[in-house]
Amino acid sequence: MILHEFTEPTTWLDAMVAGWETLGGPSLQARGTFHVSLSGGSTPKALYQRLASLKWPWSATRLYLGDERWVTPDHKDSNYRMVHEAFQGTGVHIERVHSEIGTAEIGARAYEKQIRNDLGDPPRFDLILLGIGDDGHTSSLFPETAALKEEKLLIAPNFVPKLGVWRITSTYTLLRYARAIWFVTRGPSKDPYIRALAQDDPKATFPAAKVRSDRGTIEIYHCTQP
Repeated sequence: MILHEFTEPTTWLDAMVAGWETLGGPSLQARGTFHVSLSGGSTPKALYQRLASLKWPWSATRLYLGDERWVTPDHKDSNYRMVHEAFQGTGVHIERVHSEIGTAEIGARAYEKQIRNDLGDPPRFDLILLGIGDDGHTSSLFPETAALKEEKLLIAPNFVPKLGVWRITSTYTLLRYARAIWFVTRGPSKDPYIRALAQDDPKATFPAAKVRSDRGTIEIYHCTQP
């Protein structure tokens, strides 16, 4: 993994915006569409707001959610709500998880079907953004949860006992197909995980350390400021 480390937020955001343009241009030329899977949570929100200010071909860009909380789309904890608010005004298409229907299992099956229909089989995102939680989880692949062992599904329902909630999450299988993966992280609490990832520590067992990309690149964009 390639580590890009920054001491202040402006240069951190600038580097990711430049990287977005570097990846997006060739993707649009080669395939006519830039397919991106986004991370939820609070860390990437500033990046999304910066991207939304770009003069970018948003009509040819499709955004997806790498994971989602099993809440309605207007709920304060909804990843879709955060992404929608950040990109409103751009006109970009955001493919949301229909979390208001049925169960997390039904929602996961429907989202996987949508991704396969849009991106082909196997589906290869041009870019997948991931975060790292304070327990080392990424997407909604939490420690000691069932989705960590999923090998067939691309999108899986995942119950997180310590939170008492259902999530749906990208699986390691889907992540492996990506053309590029970025870990977007910030703050000193992430430093131990960042060091282990950058050094490809064979002893690391936290979920983010198990992310692989068969044909693409994995980069870490880390801001040391909280």
